[in-house]
Amino acid sequence: MKLSKLTTLVFVIGAILYSSKVDAQNVPNILELGRESRLLLAQVNSQDAEFYLKRSEARSKSGDLKGAIEDLNQVLRINPNFAGAYINRGEARFQSGDVKGAIEDYNQAIRINPNFALAYSNRGVSRRESGDVKGAIEDFNQAIRINPNYGEFYSNRGAARRASGDVKGAIEDYNQAIRINPNLAPVYNNRGNARRESGDVKGAIEDFNQAIRLNPNFTLTYSNRGLARAESGDIKGAIEDYSQVLRLNPNVAEVYIIRGLTRRASGDIKGAIEDYSQALRLNPNDEKTYITYINRGTALAILGNLKGAIDDFNQAIQINPNIALAYINRGNARSQLENVKEAMEDYNQALRLNPNLAQGYLNRGLTRRESGDEKGATADLQRASELFQQQGKIAEYQSTLNLLREINNK
Repeated sequence: MKLSKLTTLVFVIGAILYSSKVDAQNVPNILELGRESRLLLAQVNSQDAEFYLKRSEARSKSGDLKGAIEDLNQVLRINPNFAGAYINRGEARFQSGDVKGAIEDYNQAIRINPNFALAYSNRGVSRRESGDVKGAIEDFNQAIRINPNYGEFYSNRGAARRASGDVKGAIEDYNQAIRINPNLAPVYNNRGNARRESGDVKGAIEDFNQAIRLNPNFTLTYSNRGLARAESGDIKGAIEDYSQVLRLNPNVAEVYIIRGLTRRASGDIKGAIEDYSQALRLNPNDEKTYITYINRGTALAILGNLKGAIDDFNQAIQINPNIALAYINRGNARSQLENVKEAMEDYNQALRLNPNLAQGYLNRGLTRRESGDEKGATADLQRASELFQQQGKIAEYQSTLNLLREINNK
C-alpha cells in the first residue's frame, strides 16, 4: 500500500475546550460577568459588631472567605436582624461555592427587609447558578421594581435571559444597563456575547472593542473578541487576541488550546503543537486533556510524525476509551504506516462507539480499497455518503460519491 494513495484520509480534531466558567459551545462559547461583589458598609450600634463587620470585609477582599464568614457569624450573633450582614455572608458563601447557603442568607435578608433590592439581585444570581433560571429572572424583576436605576440589575437579568434562550431580551437588558451606566466594561462584554450568539458578529466585535477601551486588562474580552474575529474570518486578529490574553496571564491552559486550534486553522501546525504542549504542561491532570492529546496527535500526523501522533492518540484513549475520534485518528496513522489490521480494528471500534460517524466509514472504506477489498470499500463509502447527505455535509457527500465512481468505473 502506497502512502501517497492515502492522502484522502482525514484526521478529525477534538472539540474546543474552554474554562469551566465559560458558556461552552466549541467556542468556546463565552463568561457572563454581570455580577460584582456588593459588600455593604453598614453601621450598627455595637462597636464589637462594627469591628467584626469591617474585618470580614477585609478578609473577603484578601480571599479569606472562611474567615469572613466566621466574622459575619459573630456579627449576626450580636445583631440577628442585621440584613446587611446576611447579604455579606451570602456573598462570601456564594464565592466559596456554597450556593444553597447563600440563597438561605438572601432569603433571611429579604424577610428582614422585603424592599432590599440587592438581596433579590444576589439571590437571583445564586438561583441562576443553581439552575433555577426562572426564579433568577423573577428576583431580578423584583430588584428592578424596587430600584429601576441600577444598571447591574439589568445586566444580571440579561445574563439570566440569555441562559434561558431569550437572547433578544438579554440584549435589551444590556442596552438599558449601558444607558444607565455607559462605563461598565463587563456589560459590553456580555452584550457582545449575546450579539455574537444572535449572529451579529460585527456588533459583537464593536462591543468587545468598547469593553477593552474601558478596561485594557480585561483578559476575558480579548478571548471573546478572538472568538468573534475567528468567526468573521480574521484568523490573524484572533491569534493576536489570544496572545494578548497570554501576555496578561500566561497560565491559562484553555487559551493555549484555543490559540492552538486557531494556529492550526491558519496553517501554523508547529505553533499549534507548541500551544497544545504548553496546555498539557499547565494542566496535565484535567479530565478532558484527552481532547488536547487528540488535537496534538492530529497536528503531529500532519507534520508526518506518525509515531508521535499514535502515542498521543494512545494517551487520549487511556484517559477516555469511549471517544470515537481518537480511534479514527489512530486508525488513520496506523493506515499510513501500513498497519492495516490495526487500523481496521480502530475504525471498527470507532463505529461501535458511534455507528453514525460518517468519517469512520469513509476512512475504513479508503483503507479497505487500498488493501484490495473493493466490495467492502464500496459498502463503507456508500454508507459514508448516505450519512454525509443526511447530516447536510454536501462537500463531503460529493467527494465520497466521486470515490465511489472511481471504484465503479474500473
